[in-house]
Amino acid sequence: MHKSVTAAVAATVIAAGLFTAAPASALPASTKVVGGERAPATSSVVQLEASGGDIPAGYVSTCTGEQITASWVLTARHCIDGIGAMNVYHSNSTVNRGTPVAVNRVTAAPAGDIALVHLRTAYALSSYTPLDLTATAKSSGTGTIQGYGLRADAVQSDGLYQATVSLTGASTDAFRGRAQHVTGVTGASNHGDSGGPLIVNGKVVGVCSTGDSADPGANTRAGSNYALLAQASSWIRSTAGV
Repeated sequence: MHKSVTAAVAATVIAAGLFTAAPASALPASTKVVGGERAPATSSVVQLEASGGDIPAGYVSTCTGEQITASWVLTARHCIDGIGAMNVYHSNSTVNRGTPVAVNRVTAAPAGDIALVHLRTAYALSSYTPLDLTATAKSSGTGTIQGYGLRADAVQSDGLYQATVSLTGASTDAFRGRAQHVTGVTGASNHGDSGGPLIVNGKVVGVCSTGDSADPGANTRAGSNYALLAQASSWIRSTAGV
Protein backbone atom coordinates (compact mmCIF):
# COMPACT_ATOMS: atom_id res chain seq x y z
CA MET A 1 0.00 0.00 0.00
CA HIS A 2 1.42 3.37 -0.99
CA LYS A 3 1.83 6.00 1.68
CA SER A 4 2.97 9.60 1.63
CA VAL A 5 6.63 9.99 2.52
CA THR A 6 5.56 12.53 5.14
CA ALA A 7 3.46 10.01 7.03
CA ALA A 8 5.14 8.40 10.03
CA VAL A 9 5.10 4.61 10.24
CA ALA A 10 3.97 3.10 13.53
CA ALA A 11 6.95 0.77 14.03
CA THR A 12 10.55 1.68 13.33
CA VAL A 13 12.85 -1.29 12.73
CA ILE A 14 16.60 -0.69 12.95
CA ALA A 15 18.45 -3.72 11.58
CA ALA A 16 21.39 -4.81 13.70
CA GLY A 17 24.55 -3.33 12.33
CA LEU A 18 23.17 -2.08 9.04
CA PHE A 19 21.12 1.06 9.64
CA THR A 20 22.56 4.25 11.09
CA ALA A 21 21.55 7.72 12.08
CA ALA A 22 24.27 10.36 11.79
CA PRO A 23 24.37 14.08 12.55
CA ALA A 24 23.53 16.19 9.52
CA SER A 25 26.80 18.05 10.03
CA ALA A 26 28.69 14.83 9.34
CA LEU A 27 27.43 14.54 5.76
CA PRO A 28 28.35 13.07 3.40
CA ALA A 29 27.10 10.38 5.75
CA SER A 30 27.26 7.12 3.82
CA THR A 31 30.30 4.92 3.97
CA LYS A 32 30.97 1.46 2.72
CA VAL A 33 31.41 -2.26 2.70
CA VAL A 34 34.15 -3.55 5.06
CA GLY A 35 37.04 -4.58 2.80
CA GLY A 36 36.23 -5.24 -0.84
CA GLU A 37 36.94 -2.81 -3.66
CA ARG A 38 35.46 0.22 -5.39
CA ALA A 39 32.41 -0.64 -7.48
CA PRO A 40 32.03 0.36 -11.17
CA ALA A 41 31.29 4.04 -11.73
CA THR A 42 28.36 3.11 -13.98
CA SER A 43 26.49 1.34 -11.20
CA SER A 44 22.75 2.03 -10.76
CA VAL A 45 23.14 1.54 -7.00
CA VAL A 46 22.15 4.81 -5.31
CA GLN A 47 22.44 6.59 -1.97
CA LEU A 48 19.33 7.17 0.16
CA GLU A 49 19.14 9.83 2.86
CA ALA A 50 16.13 10.09 5.17
CA SER A 51 15.16 12.63 7.82
CA GLY A 52 12.18 13.76 9.87
CA GLY A 53 9.46 11.52 11.26
CA ASP A 54 10.88 9.32 14.01
CA ILE A 55 14.45 10.37 13.17
CA PRO A 56 15.68 12.91 15.76
CA ALA A 57 15.86 16.54 14.65
CA GLY A 58 19.21 17.41 13.12
CA TYR A 59 19.96 13.82 12.17
CA VAL A 60 19.73 11.83 8.94
CA SER A 61 19.71 8.10 8.26
CA THR A 62 21.49 6.63 5.28
CA CYS A 63 20.81 3.50 3.26
CA THR A 64 21.60 2.01 -0.13
CA GLY A 65 19.14 1.34 -2.96
CA GLU A 66 18.95 0.01 -6.50
CA GLN A 67 17.25 2.02 -9.22
CA ILE A 68 15.12 -0.43 -11.20
CA THR A 69 13.21 2.01 -13.46
CA ALA A 70 13.35 5.75 -14.15
CA SER A 71 10.94 6.32 -11.25
CA TRP A 72 11.44 3.47 -8.76
CA VAL A 73 14.23 2.52 -6.36
CA LEU A 74 14.38 -0.79 -4.50
CA THR A 75 15.64 -0.85 -0.91
CA ALA A 76 14.97 -2.39 2.52
CA ARG A 77 11.70 -1.81 4.35
CA HIS A 78 13.45 -0.71 7.55
CA CYS A 79 15.00 2.14 5.54
CA ILE A 80 11.58 3.74 5.05
CA ASP A 81 9.92 3.00 8.39
CA GLY A 82 9.40 6.09 10.51
CA ILE A 83 10.90 8.57 8.07
CA GLY A 84 9.55 12.02 7.25
CA ALA A 85 11.35 12.70 3.97
CA MET A 86 13.89 11.04 1.70
CA ASN A 87 16.30 12.10 -1.05
CA VAL A 88 18.09 9.91 -3.60
CA TYR A 89 21.62 10.65 -4.85
CA HIS A 90 22.89 9.16 -8.10
CA SER A 91 26.60 9.86 -7.75
CA ASN A 92 28.81 6.90 -6.80
CA SER A 93 30.78 9.37 -4.67
CA THR A 94 29.83 10.24 -1.10
CA VAL A 95 32.02 13.34 -1.31
CA ASN A 96 30.42 14.85 -4.42
CA ARG A 97 26.92 13.41 -4.32
CA GLY A 98 25.36 15.68 -6.90
CA THR A 99 21.82 17.04 -6.93
CA PRO A 100 19.30 15.19 -4.76
CA VAL A 101 16.10 13.78 -6.24
CA ALA A 102 13.20 13.93 -3.78
CA VAL A 103 11.06 10.90 -2.99
CA ASN A 104 7.31 11.48 -2.94
CA ARG A 105 6.03 7.98 -2.09
CA VAL A 106 7.30 4.98 -0.17
CA THR A 107 5.71 1.55 -0.10
CA ALA A 108 6.55 -1.60 1.86
CA ALA A 109 6.32 -5.11 0.49
CA PRO A 110 3.66 -7.43 1.95
CA ALA A 111 6.43 -9.83 3.01
CA GLY A 112 10.05 -9.39 4.00
CA ASP A 113 12.38 -6.45 4.56
CA ILE A 114 11.74 -5.04 1.08
CA ALA A 115 10.47 -1.63 -0.05
CA LEU A 116 10.14 0.62 -3.07
CA VAL A 117 10.53 4.40 -3.15
CA HIS A 118 9.13 6.56 -5.92
CA LEU A 119 11.05 9.54 -7.30
CA ARG A 120 9.09 12.78 -7.51
CA THR A 121 10.85 13.52 -10.81
CA ALA A 122 11.85 10.64 -13.09
CA TYR A 123 15.62 10.19 -13.41
CA ALA A 124 16.53 8.19 -16.51
CA LEU A 125 19.63 6.00 -16.47
CA SER A 126 21.36 4.27 -19.37
CA SER A 127 20.67 0.92 -17.66
CA TYR A 128 18.84 -0.30 -14.58
CA THR A 129 19.52 -2.91 -11.97
CA PRO A 130 18.50 -6.38 -13.26
CA LEU A 131 16.48 -8.46 -10.80
CA ASP A 132 16.07 -12.18 -10.21
CA LEU A 133 12.60 -12.51 -8.71
CA THR A 134 12.68 -16.31 -8.49
CA ALA A 135 15.93 -17.03 -6.60
CA THR A 136 15.83 -19.12 -3.43
CA ALA A 137 18.40 -19.39 -0.65
CA LYS A 138 21.57 -21.29 -1.55
CA SER A 139 24.10 -23.12 0.62
CA SER A 140 26.93 -22.94 -1.88
CA GLY A 141 28.37 -20.56 -4.43
CA THR A 142 29.29 -16.90 -4.24
CA GLY A 143 27.73 -13.51 -4.85
CA THR A 144 28.65 -9.83 -4.79
CA ILE A 145 27.40 -7.26 -2.31
CA GLN A 146 27.49 -3.50 -2.86
CA GLY A 147 26.77 -0.60 -0.58
CA TYR A 148 27.46 2.88 0.78
CA GLY A 149 28.00 1.55 4.32
CA LEU A 150 30.92 2.00 6.71
CA ARG A 151 34.39 0.72 5.94
CA ALA A 152 36.44 -1.26 8.46
CA ASP A 153 36.34 0.01 12.05
CA ALA A 154 33.53 2.47 11.20
CA VAL A 155 35.73 4.61 8.96
CA GLN A 156 33.76 6.71 6.50
CA SER A 157 34.57 6.25 2.84
CA ASP A 158 34.33 8.07 -0.45
CA GLY A 159 32.15 5.99 -2.76
CA LEU A 160 30.34 2.77 -3.58
CA TYR A 161 32.17 -0.43 -2.63
CA GLN A 162 31.61 -4.09 -3.37
CA ALA A 163 32.84 -7.42 -2.04
CA THR A 164 32.60 -11.14 -2.76
CA VAL A 165 30.58 -13.23 -0.30
CA SER A 166 29.78 -16.92 0.14
CA LEU A 167 26.14 -18.06 0.01
CA THR A 168 25.71 -19.90 3.30
CA GLY A 169 22.09 -21.02 3.57
CA ALA A 170 18.59 -19.85 4.38
CA SER A 171 17.91 -17.33 7.14
CA THR A 172 15.37 -14.66 8.08
CA ASP A 173 15.36 -10.89 7.59
CA ALA A 174 14.38 -8.03 9.92
CA PHE A 175 10.67 -8.70 9.29
CA ARG A 176 10.88 -12.50 9.63
CA GLY A 177 10.80 -12.89 5.87
CA ARG A 178 12.91 -15.27 3.81
CA ALA A 179 16.56 -14.33 3.50
CA GLN A 180 19.88 -15.48 2.07
CA HIS A 181 22.64 -15.72 4.65
CA VAL A 182 26.06 -14.68 3.37
CA THR A 183 29.56 -14.80 4.82
CA GLY A 184 32.27 -12.44 3.67
CA VAL A 185 35.09 -13.61 1.42
CA THR A 186 36.75 -10.34 0.43
CA GLY A 187 34.47 -8.09 2.51
CA ALA A 188 31.27 -7.80 4.55
CA SER A 189 28.32 -5.48 5.01
CA ASN A 190 28.24 -2.71 7.61
CA HIS A 191 26.17 0.29 8.77
CA GLY A 192 24.67 2.12 5.78
CA ASP A 193 24.65 -0.93 3.48
CA SER A 194 20.99 -1.64 4.29
CA GLY A 195 18.95 -2.01 1.12
CA GLY A 196 22.08 -2.69 -0.92
CA PRO A 197 22.09 -5.56 -3.41
CA LEU A 198 23.23 -9.15 -3.25
CA ILE A 199 24.10 -9.98 -6.85
CA VAL A 200 24.26 -13.58 -8.06
CA ASN A 201 24.89 -14.44 -11.70
CA GLY A 202 24.60 -10.79 -12.69
CA LYS A 203 21.20 -10.16 -11.08
CA VAL A 204 20.00 -8.86 -7.72
CA VAL A 205 18.45 -11.65 -5.65
CA GLY A 206 18.09 -9.82 -2.34
CA VAL A 207 18.61 -6.61 -0.38
CA CYS A 208 20.70 -6.12 2.75
CA SER A 209 18.61 -6.48 5.91
CA THR A 210 20.53 -7.45 9.07
CA GLY A 211 24.00 -8.36 10.24
CA ASP A 212 25.04 -11.23 12.48
CA SER A 213 26.96 -8.68 14.55
CA ALA A 214 25.98 -5.12 15.47
CA ASP A 215 29.54 -4.03 14.70
CA PRO A 216 31.67 -6.13 12.32
CA GLY A 217 34.72 -3.94 12.99
CA ALA A 218 37.37 -4.94 10.47
CA ASN A 219 36.08 -8.51 10.07
CA THR A 220 35.83 -9.12 6.32
CA ARG A 221 34.37 -12.59 7.06
CA ALA A 222 31.34 -11.29 8.97
CA GLY A 223 27.90 -12.68 8.14
CA SER A 224 24.67 -10.92 7.16
CA ASN A 225 21.18 -11.59 5.85
CA TYR A 226 19.70 -10.39 2.57
CA ALA A 227 15.90 -10.31 2.15
CA LEU A 228 15.05 -12.45 -0.89
CA LEU A 229 13.10 -10.63 -3.60
CA ALA A 230 11.22 -13.80 -4.58
CA GLN A 231 8.94 -13.50 -1.54
CA ALA A 232 7.58 -10.22 -2.96
CA SER A 233 7.96 -10.88 -6.69
CA SER A 234 4.34 -10.19 -7.69
CA TRP A 235 4.26 -7.02 -5.63
CA ILE A 236 7.52 -5.72 -7.15
CA ARG A 237 6.23 -6.39 -10.67
CA SER A 238 2.84 -4.78 -10.12
CA THR A 239 4.15 -1.77 -8.20
CA ALA A 240 7.20 -0.87 -10.28
CA GLY A 241 6.12 -2.33 -13.60
CA VAL A 242 9.22 -4.48 -14.10
